[in-house]
Amino acid sequence: MVAMGRKGTDDTDRLCAAEAVQFLTPDLLEFLADLYGAPASIAQGAVQLLPFGSRAALLATGLVTALDDGDGPAHEEILQLTDLAFEVIAMAASAAASEQIDELAAHAAAIVAARQRG
Repeated sequence: MVAMGRKGTDDTDRLCAAEAVQFLTPDLLEFLADLYGAPASIAQGAVQLLPFGSRAALLATGLVTALDDGDGPAHEEILQLTDLAFEVIAMAASAAASEQIDELAAHAAAIVAARQRG
């Protein structure tokens, strides 16, 4: 068995779900909404298959962390969904159920703006 080490797990700059949603495209939000209710292993496998730009957005927002198996080049990292990812997945699924994916980003922006004022 190979030991796995986490990369980029500094929680000091952790976004909340409403903040993270602002950085995701409507297509990526729809993809995440489709993962709602799926076992974590299935969701993580699906995320691995996303294009580079989508995976990079998930990494940058803290929705996934990269696990390095210590064997081979750095591009052989495994992405693991974080608790924040499951919050965003639930948020996206709720919006998708009422067909409001596009409005979700606007609502998230309003929440963040209100937090910054208060």
